[in-house]
Amino acid sequence: MKVIREIYKMYLSIQDLKHNFDLALKHHQQGNFKEAEKLYNKILKNFPDHFQTIFHLGTLFAQIKKYKAAIISLKKAIQINPGYLNTYNNLGNVYREIGSNQEAISCYQKIIKTDSNYIAYINIGGVFKDLGKHSEAIKMFQKANEINPNHLSAYWLSLNTFPVIYKNIKELGIYRNRFIENINKLHQLILKNKNHTKNEILEALQTSTNFYLHYQGKDDLVLQTQYAKFIEKLTKKIYPQFHRKKIKKKLSKKIKIGFISSSFKNHTVGHLFKNWIFKINRNFFSTFVYFVGNKLDQTTDKIKKNSDCFFNHTHIDVLINQISKDKLNVLIYIDIGMEPAIQVLTSLRLADIQCTTLGHPVSSGFKHIDYFFSSELMEKNDSQKNYSEKLIKLPNLAIDFDLPNLSTTQTSKNIKKTNKIIFLNLQSLFKLLPSHDHIYFDIIKKINNCQFWFVEDLKKSITTLFKNRIAKFCRYYDLSFDKYFLFHQKMKQPDFFNLIKQSDVILDSLEWSGGKTSLDAIALHKPMVTLPGKLMRGRHTYGILKLLNLEQTIASSKKEYVKIAIKLATDKNFRNMISNKIKINKNRIYNDETPIRFLEQFFKNEFKI
Repeated sequence: MKVIREIYKMYLSIQDLKHNFDLALKHHQQGNFKEAEKLYNKILKNFPDHFQTIFHLGTLFAQIKKYKAAIISLKKAIQINPGYLNTYNNLGNVYREIGSNQEAISCYQKIIKTDSNYIAYINIGGVFKDLGKHSEAIKMFQKANEINPNHLSAYWLSLNTFPVIYKNIKELGIYRNRFIENINKLHQLILKNKNHTKNEILEALQTSTNFYLHYQGKDDLVLQTQYAKFIEKLTKKIYPQFHRKKIKKKLSKKIKIGFISSSFKNHTVGHLFKNWIFKINRNFFSTFVYFVGNKLDQTTDKIKKNSDCFFNHTHIDVLINQISKDKLNVLIYIDIGMEPAIQVLTSLRLADIQCTTLGHPVSSGFKHIDYFFSSELMEKNDSQKNYSEKLIKLPNLAIDFDLPNLSTTQTSKNIKKTNKIIFLNLQSLFKLLPSHDHIYFDIIKKINNCQFWFVEDLKKSITTLFKNRIAKFCRYYDLSFDKYFLFHQKMKQPDFFNLIKQSDVILDSLEWSGGKTSLDAIALHKPMVTLPGKLMRGRHTYGILKLLNLEQTIASSKKEYVKIAIKLATDKNFRNMISNKIKINKNRIYNDETPIRFLEQFFKNEFKI
């Protein structure tokens, strides 16, 4: 009887294990990570060596960015079952996330030695892409396609592979032409093979976006529309019910307006647009916020507290179901093109009216996006030709940006002012195109006692590529790279303010202008020179300076850009005059609710209230 009782007890324990594991896996797959983690840990208390639980817990830790815990769990899983190749794959992914690239490649190569797995080739390609070795990355994606010719993800990753830093103008042209060729090839692939499953399609579309295409300084509308049509073709197969025409429903009481982004956190986009949510009139609008991200912070909490309904998830189907359930009148995509999941949602009709704005300042190309909200000061009279959406120009800068809190500014030991004239470029290095590098050297010809400051990329390999490009110019002109060029590590906001304070002149980036960074510099009364581009994304600082009535530092050509930069550097009276004018007028650009009031009236007119 005792043996029978023990066997029965063991049976119940195993049944309990199965029940808890199935439930944990269900929560995990639906993105309910907290519930899944609790259940996995509950299992491990009684079954500390249960392989599947340890493996999935390690995978979960990786998804919520607890990388140390993920490595410990996945290494333990390998000890228990060294023959399960997916563990090496997931461990490699974690190493890739933390920048341990060689360890990541080692994990993927262990898979290839056992099984010529196309996924391992895709992941090695991803590491090469991270390292800026784009030709090597493409070779790996092609190898994956040789093994599995119908696998969409490898094609999609290859399509969206661009150098983050271009070595020269010629390379930029090569990759642009390559994108055009590959988008056509993908269309042919879909026509030939109509049997891709929902999982295959979503897996591919969530690997990447064509984000870096937009930083080539070209008009991308035609390519963007082709790209969008391809996504629409794929999602129509798996979500046909959401490919419908725009129909305006009758209002119940208030206009139900949704805001969706992966940047509702301590991020430039979050800071630029949070006041749209905070300050919209609740007498007429109910706000629904959808945060497509895993990492929540104080900014996220504030947005959550200031919205009527807040929903946080990353799973496509869960997001679609929630947005559909909320029956929105308006859905505003704050940024399209940055987060892969967003590009899937954007291809669908989930609300009566769907809009986007300058969180990522590029036309989406999607037929279900009705309006693009931009800034009247940043757009030209004929700007509609650059958009697939109907362009709506909001007053002033289109945003309501808070005056930065400068009380936190710190003096950093790593940032030291010298007797040189400091020209500071505040932008991400990938905004700086090789066709404009000569500007620094045109300035050096006139001002020997100067130095150019930049902010490093988080990835060392990206910074190295940019440094190498500038160093070539230095060798050509027989100049010392270290004498004229200094790179500062990425820093927190207080140190960033101090970096701006220590500079003399801000050099705006061409083709893709500064936004939040320019607003930060204005708060510190720093003079800046800009050259407005043909497209809105190259006219942000232009719009800011126009609102400040500071046209003296707006150039009409690169030659004039250099001339203004030199004048700001050498003519102290001119520099002080510009700084004083900024100080007097700067309140025009902060805490401006005018765009929000315009937005309210626009939607009231749409729904006739």
